[in-house]
Amino acid sequence: MRLYPVCGLLASTLLGACGGGGPGSPGTGDEARATIGPAGGEIVGTAGSALEGVRVKIPAGALSAETPITIRASDSTVPLPKTAARCGPEVSIEPSGLALAAPATVTLPFDETAVTQQERFDDEVKVWVLSGTSWGQQLQSDSAPGQVTIQLDALKTLAAGVNPPAETDVVRFAFTANPKFAACLAAYPDDPNRAPAVSADVVRGSLNDGLFLRGHNIKPGLAFDLFTVQNSPFLADGSADPGFKNFGLAWYQSDLEANGEGEMRASIRTILLDQIFGFDPTVNLPPTGTFEVGFWFNNPDDAAACGFDPTKPTPFNGEHKAGPLAMITLPDAATGLGPLCTKPDTSVTPARCSP
Repeated sequence: MRLYPVCGLLASTLLGACGGGGPGSPGTGDEARATIGPAGGEIVGTAGSALEGVRVKIPAGALSAETPITIRASDSTVPLPKTAARCGPEVSIEPSGLALAAPATVTLPFDETAVTQQERFDDEVKVWVLSGTSWGQQLQSDSAPGQVTIQLDALKTLAAGVNPPAETDVVRFAFTANPKFAACLAAYPDDPNRAPAVSADVVRGSLNDGLFLRGHNIKPGLAFDLFTVQNSPFLADGSADPGFKNFGLAWYQSDLEANGEGEMRASIRTILLDQIFGFDPTVNLPPTGTFEVGFWFNNPDDAAACGFDPTKPTPFNGEHKAGPLAMITLPDAATGLGPLCTKPDTSVTPARCSP
């Protein structure tokens, strides 16, 4: 897969000079050609070329006569709509405008990192189709890591991309380090200007929500376990909550790990905003929200130098032998609810979340 690390990057900056056309088809790294007739056929971009990952399959009966088909790496002068972000190359399938009696199956590559940067997931990648001087959007018929597939009833210029979320659909928050163990978390424990910093954006969806976590200045190689929990041990100003007893109900959401540069990334997709809850009639636990987000040291030994006793682990990992809390969110000063609650009901005390 070729990478396109900045969405919206012009395709002309992406074109290599190596490679050839599709199987059995002459061409340069910027194009692939084949003659396809009524029996149908397929053109596949050559590995290492600008068209790597591009595949056009024309079914039997789509064409009435032998027709030269060309795929080119393109760079149209018509920009995508402002609500779109390109996350892969632009390609032209020619002869442009040629109608097909049966739709072709077209697969385009995209950069998954670029999709995540736009706070979207692979199955939200779409294809924009250029008709004249305007782009139309076409939903995918299938997706796989790094590629999106559509059905196309006429040969056109195409580009893969996503619709970034509207700002009104994004909830942003930061994590606060547990001061007892901050030194064991930090890549630079003696440098206050490079303290660990972790934040998350949660994108509201129609069926579920996406959480995109980013962190830096974490000690390289450290592993953590991410949970949503009922209670934070801190008040809204970051000071210790004198009334804190325990974390309450907790849901295991994801593993985290800092890379060699101390960077940390994760994305999860589940019910998060306003409606995340659990209940257990066996112990008479009513529906209970978990609106705080925190993560724990996966290995108890990683926090030993900061005073944690590894012989007394916490249950916050898959083996139920985790270390202490590393970082967590803070409750709202007015409602006492965590940042995953965006619709607080303050008509009752304590406030609750209104789904």
